[in-house]
Amino acid sequence: MRDNKWLFIGTDSRLGACSEIMFERGFDTHHIGTDHYSDELGKRIADYSPRQIVFPIVQMKDLIPPSILDEGMELYTGIASEEWLKPLKDAGLSLRSYTQEEQFIWQNAKLTAEGFIHEYYARTKRCISGVHFSVAGFGRVGKATAHALASLGAIVTVVARSDDQLGEACYHGYKTERLTEDWAMEKGTLINTIPVKWLAAPQNPSVHIYDLASAPGCLKAQLSSEYYTVLLGLPGKHFPVDAAVALADALERMYRR
Repeated sequence: MRDNKWLFIGTDSRLGACSEIMFERGFDTHHIGTDHYSDELGKRIADYSPRQIVFPIVQMKDLIPPSILDEGMELYTGIASEEWLKPLKDAGLSLRSYTQEEQFIWQNAKLTAEGFIHEYYARTKRCISGVHFSVAGFGRVGKATAHALASLGAIVTVVARSDDQLGEACYHGYKTERLTEDWAMEKGTLINTIPVKWLAAPQNPSVHIYDLASAPGCLKAQLSSEYYTVLLGLPGKHFPVDAAVALADALERMYRR
């Protein structure tokens, strides 16, 4: 039945695993491990003739020509720019972003926080209890990270601009600092969850920054990797099956709506 045919595109391990999970749940699925468009991909789309296409989590390098996509297809996108999406929208195709599905966002934030803890232990060989961490930003990832650290006995300071975020952080028992243009740390560990370049690179060996935010990262200038660590895609890296289940659940919720 064509209405039940799902095509997953992408090299991220979550996409392949999600395809298998959806198959086990009764859907007709197929996975193609590529992150860019080619004539071969176009041919395989035509041969499989899916009703639903799930795009890579990070934007494909080349856009699939709308002309090879049927009008009735449902497209589930990851992180993609408006410029990349525009030809698909102009063609009248149905677009839904799974990276904006609320329950998926929260589940992904939880896995990101646990992934950071895994990375911190592996990189530092130190415990978390009693250690002070500053968390920049108090969105979903910031909240999940602060909660995970505090549950292990860390001392957490939330750094944010918003009165709402600072008030909520204070309510949960965290220390707070207002993020200003001249904000700086003297020492310790900073975990950034804000996806904009807001921080001047500190020339201070007593400060280490872990960046969990998507591109472009928080630094206005380059900093030695000894003091700055970018950690992207933690759910897929450390918990591919759990991350795939979260994605499958989100796709099912969106599909059944």
